[in-house]
Amino acid sequence: MRLSVGGRLAMVSLGVVVLVAVVLAALMSVQLSDSGQRQAEQVTRSVAETLAHEPDVADLVRAADSATLQPMVEAILSDADLSFVTIMSTDGIRLTHRNRSEIGQQYLGSREEALAGRTHTEVYDGTLGPSVRTIAPIREGGADAGEIVGLVSVGVTLGEVQADLAARVPLIIAAAAGIVGVGILGALYVRRSARRVTGSYTPRELARLVESYETVLHSLREGLVVTDRTGRIVLYNDEAADLLGLPPATEGQMSLDPRETDMDATLADAIVSGRRMVEETVATGDRVLLVNQEEARDLTGRRAPERGRVMTLRDRSELQALLGELEGVRTLSDTLRSQTHEHGNRLHALLALLELGRIDDARRLIVASTEDRQDLADRLVSGNDGAVVVALLLGKLDEAAEHGVALDLDVDERTPALPLAAAEAVTVVGNLVDNAMDAATAGADPRWVRVSLTRRGPDVVIEVSDSGPGFDPALGDPFAFGASTKRAAAPGGRGVGLALVHDIVAAHGGTLHVTDAPTTVRVVLPAPVEAVPA
Repeated sequence: MRLSVGGRLAMVSLGVVVLVAVVLAALMSVQLSDSGQRQAEQVTRSVAETLAHEPDVADLVRAADSATLQPMVEAILSDADLSFVTIMSTDGIRLTHRNRSEIGQQYLGSREEALAGRTHTEVYDGTLGPSVRTIAPIREGGADAGEIVGLVSVGVTLGEVQADLAARVPLIIAAAAGIVGVGILGALYVRRSARRVTGSYTPRELARLVESYETVLHSLREGLVVTDRTGRIVLYNDEAADLLGLPPATEGQMSLDPRETDMDATLADAIVSGRRMVEETVATGDRVLLVNQEEARDLTGRRAPERGRVMTLRDRSELQALLGELEGVRTLSDTLRSQTHEHGNRLHALLALLELGRIDDARRLIVASTEDRQDLADRLVSGNDGAVVVALLLGKLDEAAEHGVALDLDVDERTPALPLAAAEAVTVVGNLVDNAMDAATAGADPRWVRVSLTRRGPDVVIEVSDSGPGFDPALGDPFAFGASTKRAAAPGGRGVGLALVHDIVAAHGGTLHVTDAPTTVRVVLPAPVEAVPA
């Protein structure tokens, strides 16, 4: 049977309680039985000695007057809680008995002690069955030193002793049941309390879980920091110690104030405050960390803020540098390819116009080729904050011309600085424009794409519209991984771009909306505080 840790603790605790109840009931039964026997011994001894010291009894015994002694004994039996009172001669002939037919018969039991002048108590199996009996000598005149003229035996059968004990058995059972009932309640409480901590895991599963936890914790290539509800660090792994400059991770309990360590003040404040962090980039020293922080969860997956917070850290320094270089090279390559193609076409056209002597037409072609991008080129040279986006859009102008698509750019005079890393900005803008151009190319003439990059209040707004047919309703969510807007998608090669756009925007607290007629994708990103004009 599969029992969880809580179930086993409950079973063990209940078993202990039941065992205690049984032992206590047995001890109480033995004690009551022993007490009943001792009480019987005391009663029989007291009655026997009382009768033995009665002068009248001694005289009647000497006279062997059974007719007088028997009514006297019967009266005693009716008043006292006794089974029999037998008076006999010194040779053991009964003068009285509970069963009158036994009068005159030989007494069954030891008489040696009484004939020697000593009162003796014993358990003996007589005519009435096993009994506790006391036999005492009857002396002449009831005196202690008189001649022994007879014996008196007073007894209580063990059946009557057990009957008295049986009357107390319900009390013993009730007490034991009460103890077991309390034990059941205690076991249920133990089980519930244990399940809050260990869930439904069995001891073997829990041991394997702890072993796996230790292995994973110290093998993770991501930093892991766990804090309590007050913001103090109670657990971290080796990678977190390396990334944050903490002391080497140790086993056991700890309680560390982040503000008393050498870690970055921004991270320390975030840990203490416990604020939610989603894919936030934090520069600390020569490292760039990608940080996530969430409320802890219990074993059922529900949020449990009383258990503290969990922070994960990833070193993005090298990866971010490589992604930036890769995106820059790719953008430059695409731009150069498109510009080379278009530049060749324009040079051929200019050569033809010059050979034909149409100087004015050649001049107008040169002006038209430069005026639509001169402003953006000037911003790129002047070191504008949005240089990466400007360079990307310049390349997209030639690419759009290659596809026969008119690309209309509406960019604020001072290009808004996107609150994104360079690689993220290229991913967002590049994928939106590429998707719009693909849609426009698949549509009817005139084919166009409009890109707007403006600042509206505290936000930066990117809008990309196209003349294409729009998103296919059968596609479902176009921003889900694997959902492709391309009509001819290569296996495994589509359905990623817009999903990346969605994830980056969501990670930075932005919003993303899609409208029809014309198809427009609007991205709203909170602008950096320093980028908001006064």
